[in-house]
Amino acid sequence: MKRIYILLISVLVWSTVKAEDNTFYFTDAAIMPGQTANIQLCMRNVATDLTCLEAEIQLPEGLSLVVDEAGEPVVTQIRNRTASHEILANALDNGNLKLLISSIDADMFAEGEGPLLSFCVQADVNATTGICTVETVGQSLLVNTAAEAYYSVGVTGNVLVTDDPTGITTTDYAQQTSDDKIYNLAGQRVSKAKNGIFIKNGKKELHR
Repeated sequence: MKRIYILLISVLVWSTVKAEDNTFYFTDAAIMPGQTANIQLCMRNVATDLTCLEAEIQLPEGLSLVVDEAGEPVVTQIRNRTASHEILANALDNGNLKLLISSIDADMFAEGEGPLLSFCVQADVNATTGICTVETVGQSLLVNTAAEAYYSVGVTGNVLVTDDPTGITTTDYAQQTSDDKIYNLAGQRVSKAKNGIFIKNGKKELHR
């Protein structure tokens, strides 16, 4: 069902244009053999009202996706950028990660720059140390409110596999959605929740 949904999103997009100010990218990460780490997927959208992102991510040899008990990839959503969006994440048979970030109501991503989500990977106990590359496969898709498509090709990020624990810092990205900050459905931070639906600690709340 998830794969059918992703296909339908692609079929609905008719026109293709380019926009240098709209792109996404990975943050660099470091990991020790046998350990796990989070890799952030970030977006820069300063010129267009983007609503949807679809991408397939390939991991290098020695790294694999961390999945939960249901076999779903462990993905943490950064709510201040994607307050009213949902994530569909699939672990493909070839080990790749398929992502679709979208809104049923075609709501926009919060404008600006920063992480949309993080996904968890694990290094094999015998993983070769050194820098390896996480990269997207084929054309990745960004869609705006006018159903115009912005294609991005060859997005890469560096992962350092090292047996030296010094200098490796870990961030619990889930904490970024547990800071009691309040956001409206457009992803904008507000001082207090009045009447309506708001996002707090990664969850929707109805205030009357």
